[in-house]
Amino acid sequence: MEGGSNEEKFSEGQRLGAILMGIFLMSFGMPFTLVPTFIVPEAISSGSVLFGAFMVCFTIPFLLAGLAVQYAGFTAVRFAIFPKSEKAREAFENGTIFSSTKTSTRGESVNFYASKTPAEKRTEVNKKLKELTQQEPEEQSSNFWDNIDTDSS
Repeated sequence: MEGGSNEEKFSEGQRLGAILMGIFLMSFGMPFTLVPTFIVPEAISSGSVLFGAFMVCFTIPFLLAGLAVQYAGFTAVRFAIFPKSEKAREAFENGTIFSSTKTSTRGESVNFYASKTPAEKRTEVNKKLKELTQQEPEEQSSNFWDNIDTDSS
């Protein structure tokens, strides 16, 4: 099946680079994925339940990071082998190896901050304070003692 004219053509060098990078990422992520198999049996056999539970929880981030790096490598290899794949093309166009179905548009980022910024709030509060502090001249009362200055020098 022949693709449309707007599809990009990838050279053999780009595809080879993607395969090599994918293999590197999968190899780099493997030790992190295997960390639980090295640590957990020793921690469990130590006899302390609390220490074993701590070490199981300690190794979970290593496992997840290793799997994420391996997935990135797998995606790079998949893109290099099948460059016309819809998922691979979507991941390449979004600039991320973890493809998503939602495509962002430029207009969404314009209204990202719908609320006022702290600087705008400060200027608004300052304007209100100025309006409140501007005093009109007081009317003199008809009472004699209200108009007498109590400061005596």
